[in-house]
Amino acid sequence: MSRRVTQGLAWEVDRSPRLIIEKNGGLNNTTSYIGMMPGEQLGVAILSNRGSNNAGPRIGRRIMLGLVALSSTEAQRTGARN
Repeated sequence: MSRRVTQGLAWEVDRSPRLIIEKNGGLNNTTSYIGMMPGEQLGVAILSNRGSNNAGPRIGRRIMLGLVALSSTEAQRTGARN
């Protein structure tokens, strides 16, 4: 943990560059992950019967950051039309 990354009730809180609150886990070749970006009003939940505990955060963060980038690009494109 660091000043940027803390824990609260076993949830990891990452404050850089965007606020991400997440929790992952799993048992015997299963993976679970829930991640939220409150500032973007975005959340992702992943449940899988394959993989390691580390797969959820990698995939979940990639999905959330990709959706934020897509949303930003769409907003810029739509704003350019007006």
